[in-house]
Amino acid sequence: MPPQPAPGLNLGDIYYILFRRKWLILGCALLGFVAAGVAYARFPLKYVSVAELYIGYVTEMQTPYATGRDANSMIPRSSEASILNTELEIVQSFDVLKAVAETLGPGAILGEGAATNAGSAEAAGRIIEDGLHAEVPPTTQIIRLSFSHRNPEVVKPVLNLLITNYIIKHAAIHQRTEMFNSYLNSQTDMRRMRLKSTEEELAKAKSNGGVVDLAAEKAAFTAQEGKLVAENYMAMAELDEAEARANVLSNLMKKPMTPVHDQAAATNASVVRPPTAAEVEAYNQARQHLVELQTSEAKLESWATTNNSQVRTNLIEIAEAQAHKDALEEANPGLLMVAAAETKAPGAPAVLADPAAAYDNELTTIAGLKARISRQTNELALCKDRGASLVQLEVNLHELERNKEIDEAELKEMEMNTEKANMDEELGPNRVSNISISEQPTQPVREVKKRAKLVAALAGGGVALGLGLAFLLEMFLDHSLKRPQEVASKLALPFFLSVPYQKGNGLARMVNGAKAVKLLAAGGDAAKAGGADGGTTAPPGGGVILGLDEKRVLRPFYETLRDRLIAFFEALNLTHKPKLVALTSCHRGAGVSTMATGLASALSETGDGNVLLVNMNSEEGDAHRYHKGELSLGLDDLFEKEKTNRENALVRENLYVVKESSNRDKLPAILPKRFSHLVSKMKASDYDYIIFDMPPVTQISVTPRLARFMDMVLLVVESEKTSHEAAQWAAALLSESKANVGVVLNKSRSYVPRRLHQEI
Repeated sequence: MPPQPAPGLNLGDIYYILFRRKWLILGCALLGFVAAGVAYARFPLKYVSVAELYIGYVTEMQTPYATGRDANSMIPRSSEASILNTELEIVQSFDVLKAVAETLGPGAILGEGAATNAGSAEAAGRIIEDGLHAEVPPTTQIIRLSFSHRNPEVVKPVLNLLITNYIIKHAAIHQRTEMFNSYLNSQTDMRRMRLKSTEEELAKAKSNGGVVDLAAEKAAFTAQEGKLVAENYMAMAELDEAEARANVLSNLMKKPMTPVHDQAAATNASVVRPPTAAEVEAYNQARQHLVELQTSEAKLESWATTNNSQVRTNLIEIAEAQAHKDALEEANPGLLMVAAAETKAPGAPAVLADPAAAYDNELTTIAGLKARISRQTNELALCKDRGASLVQLEVNLHELERNKEIDEAELKEMEMNTEKANMDEELGPNRVSNISISEQPTQPVREVKKRAKLVAALAGGGVALGLGLAFLLEMFLDHSLKRPQEVASKLALPFFLSVPYQKGNGLARMVNGAKAVKLLAAGGDAAKAGGADGGTTAPPGGGVILGLDEKRVLRPFYETLRDRLIAFFEALNLTHKPKLVALTSCHRGAGVSTMATGLASALSETGDGNVLLVNMNSEEGDAHRYHKGELSLGLDDLFEKEKTNRENALVRENLYVVKESSNRDKLPAILPKRFSHLVSKMKASDYDYIIFDMPPVTQISVTPRLARFMDMVLLVVESEKTSHEAAQWAAALLSESKANVGVVLNKSRSYVPRRLHQEI
């Protein structure tokens, strides 16, 4: 079995496709060359002029309502591609081209004698559009313009006018100064009025708020509020102390007071020990510290929340100071009635002379403190209202001042835009500084490259079309098996031989340098077929053996098939006799009968034994040529009465030919049951080989059912006719019978010259 070819196209495949489809390729190439010749003859030569424009940047005026930095903006470098594409569209716009035609005159573009009616300018513009080519060379900011026309006198003027009209159009699109001058003036006046109105509102707000300097007013308010809060906290602390002293005095008036040193008389009486000077000093310090902490807390509440760390720390300190003060009062209630200043000397006892008078005095103090606290509360409320009004006033003034700044900035921008628009209008479109002509329009020259490109494209297109069709047909549309490599790769069966194509119908043909001999028709004249050229001899039975053209042309291939078949049997160690070999195909006309005849003839010439050729086709094939134009002896007749009928089947030494049935019964009706009965007789015969010319493999043919009796089944594939799908299907049917299946490629053609590629 030959090695499997590598997948994909190789050089041999390419050669095969090119030479097999050479007429298709040559025809398409000829068509392309004819089209190229016609184009060359009819393509008019034109004159061309070239110019280049450098686009430095694009100054873009935004909408009339835009102010600030976006009023006039230079498009950044990141959008150079979009800028250049936009400019390409502008320079090729029909408005620009039509303006060029109107300026130059439609007659110059359309030619002499052209009508100068209303539509002539548009027609001339279309001709300019057809002859104009604009492009941007890669990685540049250049627009290259070229214009071609049959008249060399209009080429350069058209390009000059085109550049001028493009610059005018560019300015009209991007800058638009003329149409915005009046608008800019009105917008400037409007912003002046808006700024004046904002300034008036700002002055009125300050006057209504009674504020000349808002910062000084806020500082004064903050100081006043802090003072009121501190005084209010101090008064509230004094009120708490006065109420506490009044409560102690009220309790003392219900019980007699006994001096501390008279302990004997104080059996059932409450004792109020006068505080010492040190206790009074400590008590006064605790009171003062508590008042300071409370005042500090009031100031913090004006600007900080309870989540502030300083506020939380201050509250903890207030609680600790209050607890310390309460502990001192609980330890000695006399501290509530005795001030630190009343202590005359350290360690001297203080005695309450008249609790009732002291109680009345405390009540008077309490009433005064409550009145003071009420007044301070009212003043603090008024102060807070004033603070709220100052905050609202500050918000209003801030908004008005911000509006004033915006109005001033917009007024300045509008004044600058108005001034720039006036300058642009005075300068005119020809003074646009961002566009410059890097190359002036060149002198007209003949344009030959375009015609050469067209001619080359048509000629090359014809060749490419032929090649494309050739490869399309071979690789995708034509599914037939053509070469041994394809058979081996697609069928994966032992490949025995490739037999070259020989034209039939009795016509002489050169095959590998040998001339074929005309076959003798059925029942022909033996004398005409005899002689050295015909290679015929008379059979012992008196019949006529037809000459074999294969003896001269294809005989070496049949002998090669014989040798490979014998080697195959030896490799499988098949030594029994006879060996049953069947030849079949996927369709009629594949050359099965011719192949069977040639193989049988080659096997009979070895001289080792007899060979029997059996025609299993209902329509008799090439095998009938061996005996008087028909096969009168059937397979049953041969083996039932072999002694008497065997001579009638002999066509030459060691070669016998019969057909399957003498009564022309249809094979499916009598086989394979009867055939299995004959197998035992075949096995007992003295034939070395029995060759069966089988019908094609179909869904209803008997061939797959008889294949199981065979030692070898050769599937004959007709080159360029048998599709690989049909061959694969037939091979699968034959393989199901467990028979040995091989492949023979018949009528193969080699289109490639041997000097380029040689196939085995």
